[in-house]
Amino acid sequence: MTITTQINADLDWPTWITRWDRMQERYLADRNERFAIIARLIADTQDAEPLILDLGCGTGSLMAALLEAIPGAQAIGVDLDPTLLLLAEKRLAKFGDRASVVEVDLREPGWVRLLSQWGRNEPRVDAVVSATALHWLSPEQLSALYSQIAQILRMDGIFLNADHVASDSPAVQASWAKHRQGFHLSQIDPTSDDWDGFWQAYLAALDPGAQASRQQALGDWQGVEEGMPLAWHFHHLRQAGFAAVDCFWRCDCDAIYGGVRQ
Repeated sequence: MTITTQINADLDWPTWITRWDRMQERYLADRNERFAIIARLIADTQDAEPLILDLGCGTGSLMAALLEAIPGAQAIGVDLDPTLLLLAEKRLAKFGDRASVVEVDLREPGWVRLLSQWGRNEPRVDAVVSATALHWLSPEQLSALYSQIAQILRMDGIFLNADHVASDSPAVQASWAKHRQGFHLSQIDPTSDDWDGFWQAYLAALDPGAQASRQQALGDWQGVEEGMPLAWHFHHLRQAGFAAVDCFWRCDCDAIYGGVRQ
């Protein structure tokens, strides 16, 4: 596995991976169920040895779940945060050559050419996935990304994204937000980090310069925190060349949606 930005630190990596997972579970309802649904849909619709591309792979939690659930799968993870890719590299080491991660900015049009690094004669993958990452992109960037995803998926390949989705109704959105806040309060483990607490502790534990390296990689965030409505996603996915566009799971303002490359 390769990371283009190196930040060397002698840390207890398993502990930091666990802290990340516990922090995420604090905010995301049925996180493991989401991963299981994505794995099942890939296993049931693709060949026994699919090549999976994870966009915004973070610490590699979704990749690990997919590689464990689909023994013949290979996975490539891309993310623009070098500090998260350090955790992904450690988490995925047990899968050997089945897993690769690389620092990539999905806002750059030429990122799709990176697939050639893995010896692919054609820039085609069987499944493209993501989890709680693409809402960091602006609507314009996300629409363009859908077209790029369609270009690198083989025919009948599948795209699955687990992320925040909004409602066109302010009243419904307010209800979802209220329910989500109640869920967060009920899920809080006083021994786990919150979002800010994790990042303050993790960046402090890394070598000097980690904060600057991360900020330089991330740049300015232009996304929509609550996500775009499903109807918006369906429209842009169809325009990009997807069929069987659908919502495969939903809990208020979170959903798994996607489609099949036609």
